[in-house]
Amino acid sequence: MALTITNKFSFNTVTDADKVNTDFADIATYLNASIDTGTTHNSDVALLPKGRMAYKQATVFQGGIDTEVDVDGLSITFTALANRYYRITGFTTLVAESVVGIRVDLKITDGSNTQLARVGMDCGTAGAGVGVEATVQLITQPGAGSKTYKLRALRAGAAGTLALNDADSAPGFILAEDIGL
Repeated sequence: MALTITNKFSFNTVTDADKVNTDFADIATYLNASIDTGTTHNSDVALLPKGRMAYKQATVFQGGIDTEVDVDGLSITFTALANRYYRITGFTTLVAESVVGIRVDLKITDGSNTQLARVGMDCGTAGAGVGVEATVQLITQPGAGSKTYKLRALRAGAAGTLALNDADSAPGFILAEDIGL
């Protein structure tokens, strides 16, 4: 069905309101016949982010860390879909327990402890008890299947120990989000 609408409008010309309404009715008929309003647009919806895939939080004190360790309770597993991107975010509060000048690393690893992302921070020189809040993020396209990500921490630099001081008021967490195609 072809649509032909004659131009009935010109400058300083009064138009017939009934003719305008008829022209708009013709346009509406044409559009309704030409557009598939029943389409669900599944292909468009598939492009959108799916949001949270996995989330865990911890509210415990974990002290005496002098080597690389898993952060207690902050490991997640989810089923990733092919060709999609995921953002993995980890957060914890790290505290120098025993000496000045401790450097700390917070890592996101896979289930085999292979480092995928890392942030290093200095707890400062003010003395033991100095803390830092650390956030590490990873954007990845891991392929389809079951995926495990862990938050790991380690003390670097000066000798001494490190603690993870997550609490109810400031829980540590690890979050996996599907951010789309």
